[in-house]
Amino acid sequence: MHSRARWTLGGVVLLLLGAAFWPEHGEESAKDGPRLSLRGFSPVAAVRPDRPDAAFEYYRSKRRPAAGGIDPLEAYQKARKQTLAMRRYSTRQGEFVPYVKGRSSVGRTGSGAARAARSWEWLGPSNIGGRTRTLAIHPQKPRIMYAGGVSGGVWKTTTSGRKWRTVGDEMANLAVNAMAMDPSNPRVLYVGTGEGYFREVVRVTGLPLRGAGIFKTENGGRTWIRLESTHGKAFRWVNDLVLSPHDSRRIYAATRSGVFRSTDGGTSWTRTLKPRVRGGCLDLAMRTDRPGDFLFASCGTFEQATVYRNTRAESARKWRRVLSDPGMGRTSLAVAPSDQDIVYALAASNAPGPEGRFEQALHGVFRSTAGGSRGSWQARLRNTDPRKINTLLLSNPILAFLEECGFEGANSHLAMGWYVNVIAVDPADPDTVWAAGVDLFRSPDGGRNWTPMTYWWSEPNANFVHADHHGVVFHPRKPTTMFALNDGGIYRTRNAVAPASESELAVCQPGSAAVAWRSLNNGYGPTQFYHGVAFPAGRSYIAGAQDNGTLLGGDDRPDKMWTRIFGGDGGYSAVDPTNTDVIFVTFQNGQIRKSTDGGVTFSPATNGITDLENQDSRSDFRATVENFLFISPLVMDPNNPRRLWFGGRRLWSTDDAANRWIAASEPLLEAGKVSAIAVASGDSDRVLVGAHDGYIYRTDRATTAGPSRGWTAVRPREGWVSSVALDPIDHQVAYATYAGFGGEHVWKSRDGGATWTAIDGRGSGAVPDIPVHALVVDPANRSRLYLGTDLGVLVSVDSGESWAVEESGFANLVTEWLTISPEASGERYLFAFTHGRGAWRVPLEAAGS
Repeated sequence: MHSRARWTLGGVVLLLLGAAFWPEHGEESAKDGPRLSLRGFSPVAAVRPDRPDAAFEYYRSKRRPAAGGIDPLEAYQKARKQTLAMRRYSTRQGEFVPYVKGRSSVGRTGSGAARAARSWEWLGPSNIGGRTRTLAIHPQKPRIMYAGGVSGGVWKTTTSGRKWRTVGDEMANLAVNAMAMDPSNPRVLYVGTGEGYFREVVRVTGLPLRGAGIFKTENGGRTWIRLESTHGKAFRWVNDLVLSPHDSRRIYAATRSGVFRSTDGGTSWTRTLKPRVRGGCLDLAMRTDRPGDFLFASCGTFEQATVYRNTRAESARKWRRVLSDPGMGRTSLAVAPSDQDIVYALAASNAPGPEGRFEQALHGVFRSTAGGSRGSWQARLRNTDPRKINTLLLSNPILAFLEECGFEGANSHLAMGWYVNVIAVDPADPDTVWAAGVDLFRSPDGGRNWTPMTYWWSEPNANFVHADHHGVVFHPRKPTTMFALNDGGIYRTRNAVAPASESELAVCQPGSAAVAWRSLNNGYGPTQFYHGVAFPAGRSYIAGAQDNGTLLGGDDRPDKMWTRIFGGDGGYSAVDPTNTDVIFVTFQNGQIRKSTDGGVTFSPATNGITDLENQDSRSDFRATVENFLFISPLVMDPNNPRRLWFGGRRLWSTDDAANRWIAASEPLLEAGKVSAIAVASGDSDRVLVGAHDGYIYRTDRATTAGPSRGWTAVRPREGWVSSVALDPIDHQVAYATYAGFGGEHVWKSRDGGATWTAIDGRGSGAVPDIPVHALVVDPANRSRLYLGTDLGVLVSVDSGESWAVEESGFANLVTEWLTISPEASGERYLFAFTHGRGAWRVPLEAAGS
């Protein structure tokens, strides 16, 4: 199995993001030599650096305010109130309808013909999941569980994960990051919003992942209220929540502003710990076998971190520093349930460490056997350990073992401790410890030695679990049942103590551990899409997802399950309507692949794009980052499926289905990159292009060869042009949307793009000041326009004179893209691809009806 012979599985180099670059189906296969169930994995030459921050920078940059003095959180709250006062329009019925509060939710079918007629259909994916950081289990009825999607809200199952539905869609913020259940009354839950682990350091703060405080339900999620005492800066990032085991009115919250305590069920709060450190406080751990609230807190991430202890946290007694090892970064905590004198800490490193490989990788594993008191902590493991596998708890393990496992390519150490960092202890054995990083590891000896328990790259395999772990939760009644929370949703094992290989090369051996895993993403769909397209007739659809690749769904697939057909961070896609076996997909930083067999295999499709050449070195990779947006637009000419357009620092086109690309423009003005492209239906020469610096480019000679095609530039306003569109009949009418806060968001041109006028509307018919991402014109009713925004879908039935809320059937979701299925036999559909709740579809009523 571990032959030192060089061999390759598949023929395509993959880019990484979020630690996992999902295996694509390469054209080649490992017919000769050993097989590692690593479909398409070919880490040749230089593995791309891990860049989860790039995804968040892309997300944030689109929403950057146009001017100073704009507080995005306040803007969202104001916009939310404004949308509640706007008129409602039902696309399905083709008329304005009354507003019905709390009407929509994933998984609810509702009742009554009128409701059914107005509702959108959730398309899934039901099996992919999305970034999940928290899970709460009913202690008496463990079949009832609640999960939090980081941008997908609160989900509930009453069937042990066999089926999920959303609850709390009326919450003002769906960026769920922490959750606590009242053990004395499990119908009471507290939810903390805002994911504040690293954005203020890595790429400033992503939006709308900034939270809006703490929310509470007293009826199992049916209704929620925000705790108004948590309205404000101190609670914009709630990293952890715990309740007192002695009095559930006492709640503790770890935020980037410190540790807060409430003694009245959240009505009021007092800050009890205020460390002056970046990242604030990130983790809490409670000892439950003592009369007082015996609480630990970990604070700090990109500078010196410290673990604090308070043996009577319910009173005003002072917090004491108990662990602050030099160089210690983000640190997670766990108290051993069966012997609560034993406490563990897993720390990332703020220093380069041995051979300069450990900055934000492992610093150490520490243990106290004296209740966490100062001076009692011992380093069970450090990054200087001679056993290599032990040092990879917070790195991507397979990439560090490429050579030992016999893969072609050099070993690469990708540090992830600032993003994935969890430690947990077996409920029955204080020496059995779990560490959650890119993969899950288990230690049988109190944190001294470790063995991988999951293999993110081995799908399908009983040891496969999606990469990037954010939580480990044990079943309240079955200590061998464990749940893993990660960027791919929720997974469960029923045999967490099953044997595993102790060999260091176990990292190369999927299946070497008897710990078997099963996905619980059965209708759990907080998937974060960037873009999507529909096949003719709207019965199949393809979309690119953050950290989950490019996904293919269809009405013929059972239970709304989608198939991952390509890896990386999925971006724009295109399907040839005359031959749907021909599919183009993109992934981060300007990458394009083509399939001619319906997505079974893919091959590179960037020949001629000189800005992507010679990218097998890290310096050239950085150059591609300069030349392309993280998600770069790809558009197929509606008049000629062999002609495609692609955008980066300049525009690129192909007339032969991507066999070769040519430069279609000089580099754009200023420092702009292409962010949106539209081709006129019926006129391939008329092309409209938007850039992320606010410029809009146009030409009516697009098919002329050469880079100088007579592009004319105009800048209606500063900001990120998120979409452009042309009227399907009158090509003099064009539209553009801007994504940032501040200023007008929707623009219209009546002279082909030469001059522009804002059409945000006025009064109760105005577009709120929120990011707008997509505009689509109904070709059968051209006065009807749809907008995808950070708070769902808006519609205009008068060519943009006024706007209404589309009575949509889903919550105030970030809607990244809208498209109308190509006209074919059967019903027409409007599709919405959301960043946090998957894909949706609603039938469009016919023209003139």
